[in-house]
Amino acid sequence: MDDPPTDPRHAAPPRRNTVGIAVTIFYVLLFVALVWPVYPFFATIEPRVLAMPFSLFYVVVGLLFSFSVLFLYYLWERRR
Repeated sequence: MDDPPTDPRHAAPPRRNTVGIAVTIFYVLLFVALVWPVYPFFATIEPRVLAMPFSLFYVVVGLLFSFSVLFLYYLWERRR
């Protein structure tokens, strides 16, 4: 026998992965922060932070944020 057609009004709404969207937006903004339109504002030698020129410190902080966000997203997805 044929299955009766399902009523679309009773179907579960599609789930949105809002955390995944937020992580994607974070990485797009991080990319913009580390390339030409934004980076030249921070491309200075002085002040020195932790014995690094500020421009290098800026990139290292971006990499640490990137690692942290990706690791937390991994833990969140694994728990789900």
